[in-house]
Amino acid sequence: MERNGEKFEGVSGELKTLVPKKAMDELRSLVDADQDVETIEFAKDDSTLFFRIGPRLLTSRQLTGQFPNYEAVLPKDNNKSVPLHGADLAAAIARVSQFADERSRAVRLKLEKGELKLSASSTETGESEDSIETDYNGETLTIGFNAQYITEFLKATGSGDVRLELKDSQSAGQLRPAEGEDYKYRYIVMPMRI
Repeated sequence: MERNGEKFEGVSGELKTLVPKKAMDELRSLVDADQDVETIEFAKDDSTLFFRIGPRLLTSRQLTGQFPNYEAVLPKDNNKSVPLHGADLAAAIARVSQFADERSRAVRLKLEKGELKLSASSTETGESEDSIETDYNGETLTIGFNAQYITEFLKATGSGDVRLELKDSQSAGQLRPAEGEDYKYRYIVMPMRI
């Protein structure tokens, strides 16, 4: 997640630090528990991170090393953009993925003008198909994804509008919230052979 264009008190220039996932999870639960908190105070020394959330203080060790160069894996030429309602996509994925192969969890997405068709099949359970109306007006494209990965993105972003961005059936897809340039949350999912 990125947030641009905001100045933070006490920070001049760039500040980078690696935060353990467990600390971020705890931070989120503390923020969710105290709805009155509007800001979080942050400080660090050479080895420890400090977060003040209202009257509470959370400390965590700082991870060492460099964060991986994630920009190298971000798709650059995804020229097919599909606006979707997150709740509709989540419901369709849930219905169709019940028929997906247990190991691969593969779901086929077929993009056509005005429609996204979702399907899955396995030798044990049979097959299922569902469709969602969309404003897409480009060329037909069929691609496979692990249903669980798409579901995880939708859980993280809620049920609002999302955007699926694709290039072709062999390239990584990108999911992001459809609105809100303030938070640039991007979720990359690799395609599967289907």
